Amino acid sequence: MTAYRWGATSTSRLLTCHPLLVELWQRVIVRQGLPYDLTVVYGHRSHAEQAALYARGRTTPGPRVTNAKPGQSRHNTSPSQAIDVIPIVAGRPSPADWGPIEAIVPHVRAEWMAMAAEGRVPVGVELVWGGDWALRDGAHWELRGV
Repeated sequence: MTAYRWGATSTSRLLTCHPLLVELWQRVIVRQGLPYDLTVVYGHRSHAEQAALYARGRTTPGPRVTNAKPGQSRHNTSPSQAIDVIPIVAGRPSPADWGPIEAIVPHVRAEWMAMAAEGRVPVGVELVWGGDWALRDGAHWELRGV
């Protein structure tokens, strides 16, 4: 299987992120056996963008997608300490399909562990997946302890 690569939009979003996230996702996208191509939905998010997402399911129509108010999300840091990445299934971004999302998780975690073993991750820095939260966010990955 040929390795995937980021498109221009995903690259520009990725480059708004913390260098550890950039390195991680540059490694994941070319990982042997990665079952799906990927797209970056968000890196850095402005306070206005965060406010609009927080309003969903509260004061605007749609399901709740975040519990973070503006300034509370790791997407709001610069560079962003969070990234949202989703698989592309049958040529389309697939944000709600948990099978493909969960299929990429072991690849992300394996690359993170490899980076840690190589001494690329500072002691005390963790990678947290939003799929493990009560309000599950399978696209979301964030750094803690940076």
